[in-house]
Amino acid sequence: MGKVEDYWNDFVRESPDRKNLPYAGEMSFGIDEQMAVELTAMVLSGKKRGTTSALEAYKIDNEPLPKAGTYCVLTDWNGNPCGIIQEVSVEIVPYNQVPWSMAEKEGEDESLESWRANHDDFFQEDADIMGYEFNPDMLVVFEEFRLVKKG
Repeated sequence: MGKVEDYWNDFVRESPDRKNLPYAGEMSFGIDEQMAVELTAMVLSGKKRGTTSALEAYKIDNEPLPKAGTYCVLTDWNGNPCGIIQEVSVEIVPYNQVPWSMAEKEGEDESLESWRANHDDFFQEDADIMGYEFNPDMLVVFEEFRLVKKG
């Protein structure tokens, strides 16, 4: 077993009511180390409670979509476990229709305009890496989550 699985199993063993929790694996943030460090710290501080990803990236990676109610081990850039999060809700919406009520849960921006500007850059870089085409009408997966365990 690896360190992520060990971390999850330790979490489950801490309380008998956790035995059958739906586990969805690990989750990390960012496309480079600096971004990962900043975003992970925001999650652990409680400031970041949401994230947005390109639906096309899930298809390219043949990765299942997240589901509300599932739990993930939060990992840092190096794959070290640093917390447990639970998916609260998952919505698929066109990127250009993400409202401020969603975007603000990401904790990174002070307005929808700055969120869009920053995410335009993020999605263009992600598209270049992943091989999809970024456009304002593309579908994104918005996840709202809650921090269940830290450290």
